[in-house]
Amino acid sequence: MEKRSVMKGRQTYFFAGSILFLILFLSSCEKMLELSNDSLLAEEDAFVDEFSARSSVIGVYALLQEVSQQLIIVGELQGDLLTVTKNADNDLRQLNEHITDDLNIYTDPSGFFKIIVNCNEILHKIHRAQENDKNISDLEFNTYIAELKLIRAWVYFKMVQIYGEVPYFEEPLSNYDQSRQLEEKLDSLCTEKFVLDTILAQIVELDTFELNMLEESPFFTIRFNKFTNWALQGDIYLWQSNFPFARRVYDRVSNILADEGFGGTYRLPYMNTFNYQDVNWKNLFQFDYSSGAFEATTIFVIPFSKLYNQQHSLQRLFFYGEGGDYLVRPTDYILNAYQAQQVVRYEIQVDHVRGAPGDLNRGKGVSYDTIDGRPVVTKYNILREPYDYDAGIMVYRTADFHLKTCETYARLRRTDDAIFHLNDGFLYKSAWGTGPRTRANLTGVSLDDPRFVDPAEDLIMEERAMELAYEGHRWFDLMRIARHREDPAYLADKVAAKFSDEVKREEVRARLMDPENWYLPLKLK
Repeated sequence: MEKRSVMKGRQTYFFAGSILFLILFLSSCEKMLELSNDSLLAEEDAFVDEFSARSSVIGVYALLQEVSQQLIIVGELQGDLLTVTKNADNDLRQLNEHITDDLNIYTDPSGFFKIIVNCNEILHKIHRAQENDKNISDLEFNTYIAELKLIRAWVYFKMVQIYGEVPYFEEPLSNYDQSRQLEEKLDSLCTEKFVLDTILAQIVELDTFELNMLEESPFFTIRFNKFTNWALQGDIYLWQSNFPFARRVYDRVSNILADEGFGGTYRLPYMNTFNYQDVNWKNLFQFDYSSGAFEATTIFVIPFSKLYNQQHSLQRLFFYGEGGDYLVRPTDYILNAYQAQQVVRYEIQVDHVRGAPGDLNRGKGVSYDTIDGRPVVTKYNILREPYDYDAGIMVYRTADFHLKTCETYARLRRTDDAIFHLNDGFLYKSAWGTGPRTRANLTGVSLDDPRFVDPAEDLIMEERAMELAYEGHRWFDLMRIARHREDPAYLADKVAAKFSDEVKREEVRARLMDPENWYLPLKLK
């Protein structure tokens, strides 16, 4: 195993007692949103039958709610699309300026470790349920194992992106002998390469059956499935700059379209010509989990529900007005990017005068708005009341998958194909496929010289900014491209540009020119 001892320069502390064995109880798989955050299933009641096995696995999904808001703020405020207002607290200001200390609430890793601990416990003990209850089929049992390993892999991947090197363990903490052996692992940090190679091998091995593809609506998009596995594999390969292997993953969608035609499109994550087009783009954020269109457009969503007292604070953090504290706001960069766009067919833009500039379907009035002269993120308010606080949090959706396909092709020097796919879904080779710019009713973009990768990549990154703004991707996008180019200035320049104060701008840029400063401090209590 590649690992290193904890070094003093990276403030890291051993912890064990704060990680508790916790299996969340759920009344049934079909009532995921009814899970009470403090409901627990005692270990002696777990793994006795099919019901308790399913409840234990679904309970792990509930833990994802605890880290989802943290991932959005960490993934956006450190980037160039979001900045703080005068109302922001010190934790947000630190994150914005990249001077975060280990007491900052957004550096807290405990939510991630809680998920890992629960996955490990259940993976080591769920076999008891199948031994006790013969109604659990091998397919059901293997599905639970696959889901848990995928969830754990995704959590580790996000931790690598946030913290760099992290402790890696698969042992259950409830076993005394194994927990003693675990102390050494928790007192050392594994390299990024070791962690990513380990989880990648695990999820590739799982990619052998139709995981949760027969899951009924509305639960398909809120459980890990075959397509979630593909998205995670592609993510890891891209992070490692392994573009040929990333292409193999992303090409699977277009290969299905080529081989099976429309018959193969059921729940397939491809952008098509009849879902969420033009003025209907915003309806994606209505989170209609029972809709076939929603299932094909989203790959995995962490759901929330005001009805079941499951809410987050993003709407409050972003919004100005009733129900909002307006702690963070859009940057000038993203506002200008939206306004620089031009729609193609004005006849369908019924709320705008002909000739109006801008990304009329994703920009002003949708992802952001101007309220009392202030720029405000409104993506988490779409089709919601002021105090709902329960918009779902997208982990993977089809547009993300599509645009990473473009990035992969550009990196393989097939820049024309990448931009054609960006515009109109060229790589699908199907009349039903389209691209994010066509779907948003925008004019296409083009390259002056297709021989150069960086200009194509720049167009793709700007499209990702407009399509996926405030969904938690941007900071990691900037890191990934800077890694591809081996150029810290790519990231440093973009982030520093959001500061109007020249001294602050130069301080932030200088700090980010050292890639070690891209990672948050990992405090293990």
